[in-house]
Amino acid sequence: MSLNRSQKKYIKKNSRNASIFQMAATLGVTEDEVRWYLGHNGSRHEQKTLLGKEQKTEINWNEIASHPLNWIKKNLLFFGILTLLVLVSYANALGNAFVSDDRGLLINVPIWDLHYFLASPHAFLRPLIYIIVYKLGGLNPFLFRLPNILFHLGVVWLVYAVLSTFIQKRAALAAAALFAVHPLLVESVTWISGGGHVQYSFFFLLSFLFYILSSQRSRYYFLSLFFYTLMLISSEKAVSLAVSFFLFELSFGSVWKNWRKVLPYFILSSFWVLFYLRLFVARATLFGGQQSIDPTLYNPFLQVPIAITSYLQLLFWPDGLTIYHSEMIFSQAEYILRVFILIGFLGFIIYSFKRNRFLFFWLSFFIITLLPTINPFVHAWVVAERYVYLGTLGVFASLAWVFEKLFESHRTKTIAVTGITIVVIALSIRTITRNADWSSEDTLWPATARTSPSSAQNHNNLGDYYGRHGDLVNSVAEFKRAIELRPNYADAYHNLGNAYRDMGKLNEAIVQYQKALSINPKLWQSYQNIAAIYYSQNKYSKALEYLKIGLEANPQNINLLAAQGVVYAKAGDKQKAQEVFLKILTIDPNNQFAKQALLQLQNNTLQ
Repeated sequence: MSLNRSQKKYIKKNSRNASIFQMAATLGVTEDEVRWYLGHNGSRHEQKTLLGKEQKTEINWNEIASHPLNWIKKNLLFFGILTLLVLVSYANALGNAFVSDDRGLLINVPIWDLHYFLASPHAFLRPLIYIIVYKLGGLNPFLFRLPNILFHLGVVWLVYAVLSTFIQKRAALAAAALFAVHPLLVESVTWISGGGHVQYSFFFLLSFLFYILSSQRSRYYFLSLFFYTLMLISSEKAVSLAVSFFLFELSFGSVWKNWRKVLPYFILSSFWVLFYLRLFVARATLFGGQQSIDPTLYNPFLQVPIAITSYLQLLFWPDGLTIYHSEMIFSQAEYILRVFILIGFLGFIIYSFKRNRFLFFWLSFFIITLLPTINPFVHAWVVAERYVYLGTLGVFASLAWVFEKLFESHRTKTIAVTGITIVVIALSIRTITRNADWSSEDTLWPATARTSPSSAQNHNNLGDYYGRHGDLVNSVAEFKRAIELRPNYADAYHNLGNAYRDMGKLNEAIVQYQKALSINPKLWQSYQNIAAIYYSQNKYSKALEYLKIGLEANPQNINLLAAQGVVYAKAGDKQKAQEVFLKILTIDPNNQFAKQALLQLQNNTLQ
């Protein structure tokens, strides 16, 4: 056995507090080498203590792998506690309405059409779930949000199960409890459109747990690959997680011996990366027009320090939570401080590689989960709370290691348990209040205005908020402010046109709609609204002209087709009107408007 002097010194120093597995992983040696050294140099007390720890770890791994149901039964109390925490924290979110992108993803699209999910073959599982929910209960926000909460509950259970393979159950429970109630995760759980992050996290943790257990039962390895594939078809943002398996072997196993096990995860992710790269141009175009994010490149020297430190700040002090993290301008001193914090954080990760592989793995995991969103391409926000959903596990797992040390001492155990309980309760209350912000757009946008005053998106949303409440003057002011902040904001121009239309300023409305279309030619609502204005003025040929242009950009859009059919009927061309309504029924056979319109055409009652 060839251990150097520093390794022997480390084993001697840590033999009372660490298991043979942990020491071997930290030193990068085999467990037999650590066991041999202690057998020849350790005291009888040390040997007895380590033997107990080692047997406990082996029993835990073997029990989960060989008798998972028995292990679950023995941990029912802990699973019950975690379930209660999730239900208490998110019960008030179940009645929330559709908000923000939910409309674009669920209401303003043909969700009943199977082509809806085939349009995104690289990540079709999420749309497929939407279709199933729609078939079961229609456009009911309760049913669409329920999978998010159930997936979150599953993730919380898996956090406990995964961490239980490394550390004491009480410490794993504490970390899972923090994950269950932390308000930073509300955006992913409560917002229907953010649920893809919860979904892929669930499948990843299943895959990771089965990978760990595959060292005891090889059949679990194929289950791991299966769930990893489900993870990839849940979201393209999961592609970087193949690195986690490499880091696991680097930290706790042997890359040299197990590289064949790790390789398939990289191969699977590589296929999805090819699809993912195709999205950059499409999303840059989309965000450059409809969503108004400049199609340029971020400066990584600014982006990375701000993003990482912002996520850490929100984890340890979850104040200023918002859907739009627009307040990203810092003084030179603040930026330098964030750079030093990032350097210190990365330096500690590197230092942990030698001293504590557990901390090295989980803190590295935090960075890995963010890689798809921390890149110079402006296809994502610099900071968005949903991006860090899975990454928070890396920090909570590291805290669990601290909890384990505190639980080992009778002097600190009571203090630690009391402190964790207070923190969990406080975070749960914050989550409940944050859920209330997401209850509807009438609560979300005013709440966002308090935290994101320079967000063009939120000024646009506030304009809609005032418009729905009949305050058209403030509505126009908010849309103009949004355009001032983001001059290429197509949606804001369109909405400003709506406000002018509602004021009766139809010519000004048409000008704003045309500006919106010059930025985003696929904005079908602007074509429809211009046509509606001309229709109201009995200018049917002009209305049909804009509907024709709109359908060239959106040939399957049922709203534009329905408007076209109505205009043809009003203009006296019943034959073309009938053809249009029949076309709608080929796209959506259950479309009641088209059926009713055809019946009215026959009876000469269509207006």
